[in-house]
Amino acid sequence: MAYLSLYRKDRAQTFDELMGQSHVTVTLRNAIQQGRLAHAYLFCGPRGTGKTSTARLLAKALNCERGPTPNPCNECRFCRAIQTGTCVDVVEMDAASETSIEDVRTSIIENAKYPPMEARYKIYIIDEVHDLSAKAFDALLKTLEEPPPHVIFVLATTEFHRVPPTIRSRCQRFDFHRGTIADIARRLQQVVDAEGFRAEPTALQLVARAADGSWRDALTALEQVIAFSEEGVITAQAVYNALGMLEDETLMRLTDALIDHDAGAVLNLLDAQMMLGREPRVFAESLIQHWRMLIQAALHAQDRGGMYDPTQWSAMIEQARRAGVARLLSWWERMAAALSEMRSSGSPRAILELYLLLFASESPATPRVAVSTAPSTQALPQAPAPPTPPVPSRGDASQPAQEVVPPSPAPSEAIDPAYATQLWQQKVEELARRSPTGAINLRDSRVVVENGTIRLILASQMAYEFFRQKPSREQNLVQAVRAALGMPSAPVRLEYSTAPRPSEPPPVVESPPLEGEALLDAINETFNGYEVES
Repeated sequence: MAYLSLYRKDRAQTFDELMGQSHVTVTLRNAIQQGRLAHAYLFCGPRGTGKTSTARLLAKALNCERGPTPNPCNECRFCRAIQTGTCVDVVEMDAASETSIEDVRTSIIENAKYPPMEARYKIYIIDEVHDLSAKAFDALLKTLEEPPPHVIFVLATTEFHRVPPTIRSRCQRFDFHRGTIADIARRLQQVVDAEGFRAEPTALQLVARAADGSWRDALTALEQVIAFSEEGVITAQAVYNALGMLEDETLMRLTDALIDHDAGAVLNLLDAQMMLGREPRVFAESLIQHWRMLIQAALHAQDRGGMYDPTQWSAMIEQARRAGVARLLSWWERMAAALSEMRSSGSPRAILELYLLLFASESPATPRVAVSTAPSTQALPQAPAPPTPPVPSRGDASQPAQEVVPPSPAPSEAIDPAYATQLWQQKVEELARRSPTGAINLRDSRVVVENGTIRLILASQMAYEFFRQKPSREQNLVQAVRAALGMPSAPVRLEYSTAPRPSEPPPVVESPPLEGEALLDAINETFNGYEVES
């Protein structure tokens, strides 16, 4: 017999073997026992969670020679035929390749009216049903609504929202859940034992993490790791090498290097991973996932998903404490933007190096601010802060600058105005990609930090009124300023400068040379109307 892939060989053959979907199996088994079968079922959920396997189990339970029974025997001719896909009364249709109205009419509508040839029920399993065309759905609707008593439909989809409401309302819906790390690891251990291999618990956890909740993806990854492993032993290092994953130790060391501002160590770790064939995009995604788990470690202090062993999780809690949630969020946000750039760039490694070096060169005090305790000698000219005005009366037409957040006691450190403005201009360039109009009003703006309060000085009163016009717009600006300077709770005060913006010199328009009377008229005009004799 030809070799079968693990996900085909170890497909669930009974409802008891279908793991992680007890809410589905219990309902279907009770319906079979009570004789309360629906004429159409809609199975929804991510890929690899057992939708098609459950549809085949239902077909076996209904057509088993000992049935209908919630426990098919897997020995009669109908069970074996359904298991091998050769039963003529169980029709599996791939809607991704058979999408037209003609496909539906030929495969289903014209044949559904005839009784089954051998089995008890004629069952139609339509996989990826959301790919059917609108006309195909319309043609299927009448048969799905009132099928013959010997016909049962099972529709499977990974995109429930694309199934028309008219189809949904005529089906019993079952949502299939992703598998947990612990459940998938237990299933992988059973498969490894059945195949005669030995595996480290950490290795199976890594495979389960890579599967992202998909049972089929987990078996496919395990098969690849088995082929890579030697001497029948599956190790964690074999999983890293076979699947191209980044080691947890590497992610921990690189994050430590960023926290310690060791740019040389960051480049050495990155070069070593690139030499092993790691993709820059995979590297960035792994870092984002690691920082995400660090934030969870800082907020929850327990591994709710069972993804890490206790020793590793304790080390992550300590690293999260050293990094701080604010810094991790900043890295996460900017690395996600870098990942978008890498997808469209011809040199993704250069982009990854750039962002990692920027992270490593940031000030140790705050993620994006350089703090100076000495007076700055390169301070930009600053507008004097006006005193806080009283609340104007109804007849008062003046518009004084108002504080967005009331001032609060803050440390006495002062940030170099030139460096603060440089950080702010970088943020403005980033905002320009999302809101060109807002960027225009932020042009020539600058920030000044004094006694823990941030003063954002806009270039004109018009720009000031633009942001004061809507509270949401003003609040977004405040958050952007705080994020740019790495001061998430600092008070922010909006002001505007009364100095006019530097204007560009008017373009020089070259006039054609003057001759004859036109030249004399120009000379007369130049000399205040005194006539010049020719």
